[in-house]
Amino acid sequence: MGKPKAKILSWAGTFVAFAFIVFAIWLFIRTLHHFDLHEVVARVREIPHHRLVMAGLCVALGYGIQTLYDFLAARSVGMAVSLPRASLAAFVGNSLTNSIGFSLLTSTSVRYRYYLAWGFSALQIAQFITLAKLAFINGLTLSTGLAQIFSPVHLPADLPFSLSPRAIGFILLLPTALLLLWNGFARGGTLALGKFRLERPRQIMLVLQVVVACIHFAFAGAALYFLLPEGDLHQAGFIGPVSFLGTFMAIKLAALFLPVPGSLGVLEAASLAVLTPAMPAYPVLGALLAFRLAFYVIPFGIGLATLSAYELTAGSGLLPSMLRRRRGRRLA
Repeated sequence: MGKPKAKILSWAGTFVAFAFIVFAIWLFIRTLHHFDLHEVVARVREIPHHRLVMAGLCVALGYGIQTLYDFLAARSVGMAVSLPRASLAAFVGNSLTNSIGFSLLTSTSVRYRYYLAWGFSALQIAQFITLAKLAFINGLTLSTGLAQIFSPVHLPADLPFSLSPRAIGFILLLPTALLLLWNGFARGGTLALGKFRLERPRQIMLVLQVVVACIHFAFAGAALYFLLPEGDLHQAGFIGPVSFLGTFMAIKLAALFLPVPGSLGVLEAASLAVLTPAMPAYPVLGALLAFRLAFYVIPFGIGLATLSAYELTAGSGLLPSMLRRRRGRRLA
């Protein structure tokens, strides 16, 4: 790569990082405006402390497990990235994407910035990001399918569905099953896409990614379960987080159909549509406020602070790059 081109890419990376941080800060402040602080505190105070702790633990474990998407995807295409580095890029990207949405502009650009600074090529980064996204999609469809088979959602009777939740569950298993079969019987270690040669993931890595994705969704569902009133859950037939997983995955799948940042409003509407036939709406809304705070807002703030700290302090970050350029112009 020539020096002018490299310089243009460097400046472009700096500009994108700066613009992204400004946009993320604006959206973070805008997101906080959706919450009445007194109402949030009142609803959270109604949740027993031990259930708050369990929900917080599930959120932390869910985000921790989700970082393994990147680590396994990178290793499956031969990228020797350490677990701490993969976890850093994954957490920042995931925490911002969960609240902002627009994955190509958030998590993809964040990962690209980190991995390019760590010495990996654009093609390598594109390959591993594709595999990480594929793991998420497979985990979503497989988790939803299995949950509907073993613990189907309680749908309102007036919904015009001709297929039962269990039938939909079996259909949702097909994409992952076909992918694993194709990858298992495919020949060669690369896939040819025009003039590009992409590393085909090892089967064991692909299976591990799917398993990790399923565990991540299970922890997310358990977090919402622990925030809902235990008595109302039992009356609705939910005895333990596992029995609630089918309902949560149906809500999660429904919320992803509309590309609203952070599923704001969509998650709440889907939850009310699925849960209120069996549970009172008022406690459900209180639990959803607490869930959004724990699963979206707090990680968003941590991820934004982490990205800002990197851009201000790391050698390839925004502030050090600008200082080096200014120092270079003075010497010249």
